[in-house]
Amino acid sequence: MDTEATHVLLVGGTGRFGHQLASALLSRPGIHLHVLVRPGTRPESLDGLADQGVTLVEGSLQDVRSLGSAVEGMDAVISAVRGGPDVVVDGQLRLLDVARRHGVMRFIPSDYSPDFFQLRDGEDAQLDLHRRVADAVERSGVRHTFILCGAFMEVALSPLAHVFDLERGHVAYWGTGDEPFDVTAMRDAARWVAQAVVDPRAAGRRLELVGDVVTVNEVSRLYEELTGRQLQRVCRGTVEDLRHHLARMSAPEAAAREALVQPHLLLQLAGRGRLRNPANAELSRLRPMTVREYLEAKGRPWLPSREEASLPAHP
Repeated sequence: MDTEATHVLLVGGTGRFGHQLASALLSRPGIHLHVLVRPGTRPESLDGLADQGVTLVEGSLQDVRSLGSAVEGMDAVISAVRGGPDVVVDGQLRLLDVARRHGVMRFIPSDYSPDFFQLRDGEDAQLDLHRRVADAVERSGVRHTFILCGAFMEVALSPLAHVFDLERGHVAYWGTGDEPFDVTAMRDAARWVAQAVVDPRAAGRRLELVGDVVTVNEVSRLYEELTGRQLQRVCRGTVEDLRHHLARMSAPEAAAREALVQPHLLLQLAGRGRLRNPANAELSRLRPMTVREYLEAKGRPWLPSREEASLPAHP
């Protein structure tokens, strides 16, 4: 793909991770960024980027005609949408079909997750949806890249992941606390996506990109070292107990009640979805943020912002 004349459409660019993606794409020379927005809206999250040459394109994942207008002339389409089946599956499949008909040279669906390709149906309700989309992408003939980065660091270390509640000084886990998990800062994931979309080596691949690999005990010790504050640690059961817990959470009625948001940190602690073949060194020389650096950047006893506390476990 010619980075001197690359027109990229970003769908889902108004969310927090989408905003990071927009910034990362704008930082790469030669990329002309278009962001899909709902008709009649101008999201405040994009105000800071307007002066940098972002083109806002009105359209909706439910409206094929508007998608056709948005995709026309694009070299690549990147999705960062989140939600239920109507958005993650139906909406993205419409977007994929339009991209195929317009000859888009690269399609990146909204994954940025653990490795759902190794999971069985029913292990994670949200990732089941992403596997359905991935199957369709692979069958479509459209050149594509899947980006897998474990859990977002900002989410995994927040109360939303049901393990760390550092504001209150609590850590609750299953197993021994020494089970490893993969985390990546949103900014680093966004920068990797921005490179992959124009890198011919990324075409047709499942790219695993990891910021840091840690355990619950390691994170707890780091926090205590940096803040001088002792954490209360509670073991909720064995890894097998956790697997049963996740199975209950992924049952159709529970998934519907939880709006299909699953804590992907727990999935990894249960030994599933880990990234085995990171391509960090191959793709770029970017040195990602570590968990230590993330906690140091917080400075004071860890307190999530209101925005972070409301984040779903998936983009």
